[in-house]
Amino acid sequence: MQSGGVHLPLHTAALRSRTIFFACLGSGLVFFLTALLVGAAEHKTLAAMSLIGISLLFEAQPAAVASIPLGFRPVSGAVISVFANLMLIPLMMFAFDQIIQRWHWIRKKLSKAGKWADKYGTHGVWVLSPLAALIGGYLCVAISHGLRWNPVRSFISIAVGIVGSTFLITLAGHWLVQCFHHFF
Repeated sequence: MQSGGVHLPLHTAALRSRTIFFACLGSGLVFFLTALLVGAAEHKTLAAMSLIGISLLFEAQPAAVASIPLGFRPVSGAVISVFANLMLIPLMMFAFDQIIQRWHWIRKKLSKAGKWADKYGTHGVWVLSPLAALIGGYLCVAISHGLRWNPVRSFISIAVGIVGSTFLITLAGHWLVQCFHHFF
């Protein structure tokens, strides 16, 4: 096992991997509890659970749309959708990293993509922000690992895209519903 070109003893690498796994699991739990607490604060725990499920299965943007008929305030619906969607991203990043580390043939194929992505430097990762709004955060995680971009920058870029698009959807949807009620 290598880390930055230095060979680590097997038990050190396994311990590092286990620590990262539990950090990803813990962050996912924090995201879930935050989404659930926002729903409980609005006295809509069951509706929040269904919104969390929608966000996990279909991404944050469709959940943001669903938050409007469920009766959530725009900001609350967006926060629940975002945190529920972010819940799986650290675990997915860990899983992709483990697959790349364990499967030599994938690592070999991705090294070519990494060389291609290197010419875009540290700023290429920010293309994931608009992509996350269009194709979703889960697919952006796969793209960022395929191009071997920095995981922290990738997570931040994906989160910015998810947050921006989700808040835009809920605020615009709420505004449209209010206009509809006002004119009809």
